[in-house]
Amino acid sequence: MITEGKISVDSKIVLKCWLDDKIAAADMETRVPIQAVDDINRKYEFSFLSRDKKIALSYCHERVNLSDEKLSILEKNSQNIHIIYVVDSMNGGSVGQYPEGLMKVQNKQGYCLLLSIEGSDYSKAELEAVFYAQDIDGLWKEIPIAVGLLKNFDINAGGMVIYSGHSLDEMLEIAKTKFLADLEKERIKRADEKKRRMEELKRIQEEQERLQEEYHRQQEEKRRAKEEKHQAEKQQLDENFKRNMESNFSQQETPIRDAEGNRWIKCEFCGKIAMEKEFSSYGGVGHINLGTCRECLAYNPAVKEKTEKENAMIRKKYDSAICPECGGKLHERRGPYGSFMGCSNYPKCRYNRKIYK
Repeated sequence: MITEGKISVDSKIVLKCWLDDKIAAADMETRVPIQAVDDINRKYEFSFLSRDKKIALSYCHERVNLSDEKLSILEKNSQNIHIIYVVDSMNGGSVGQYPEGLMKVQNKQGYCLLLSIEGSDYSKAELEAVFYAQDIDGLWKEIPIAVGLLKNFDINAGGMVIYSGHSLDEMLEIAKTKFLADLEKERIKRADEKKRRMEELKRIQEEQERLQEEYHRQQEEKRRAKEEKHQAEKQQLDENFKRNMESNFSQQETPIRDAEGNRWIKCEFCGKIAMEKEFSSYGGVGHINLGTCRECLAYNPAVKEKTEKENAMIRKKYDSAICPECGGKLHERRGPYGSFMGCSNYPKCRYNRKIYK
């Protein structure tokens, strides 16, 4: 046999005192059975019932017992009797999750009545009227409607619970209106905060872009200043190089180069000084910085004459019938040591070459 707990018993004693105090019904019944659903576990009842006042009270100690079946059966069998649903306060509170059991009561009654007791002392019992709703973040909140000593809550002839001269239904609408207004204020506040954040982010982004542009501008100025300095130094070196150019060509030991490494040559025929790309030939022992410019190669007769002499010398050097020393003709002769080639300009030229047979 299942026995009822002390808190549940004391709560019903306190609630009986409240009903006797507020409606003074001579026909108040306790634990009035409504319907037995099965033979063992599920027998539903009103905790208190006054048929004369048409008021019933259903008390639930644990929200696990707040089944849809129970509430539906109580409602169907009320026969125009106004039901007051009361739940123990230990079932209240809000942790953000959906209060399933209490929402069943709220859907029937519009709000929940949470009872707190100190033993069976009616004078110390407290009642809290609350409703549950989702906040702007979707979390479930417990919103108080009225809180006070149980004895300060009245019941009118229609079974409506009254507090401070107002029905809880009226106070519920006021609390809902305030809650919705607070939600709207919070939405506006968050929208304004979001707008301010976006504006601040935009300001920060614009400031970063401005700083980045300023940085690039400063870098560009530094680059330009560096480039201008480099160009000025280069120009100075070029001017110094050109100013001293004639004296530079007085030596033929090392190539003459400007600040950028370009090689400069002086034409042996016209005296033109230019970079190596404008010369057809240059360099050689004793005239490393001298050469022949392309203009002289094409139009200067002195270049042609020199070239012909050089070619003739080359031919003489390698012609076996020409004396390599004076250019005279070589003839075969006989001597005490055999045949040899001798110069026709002998005795002025004593060049000879032995003939091997």
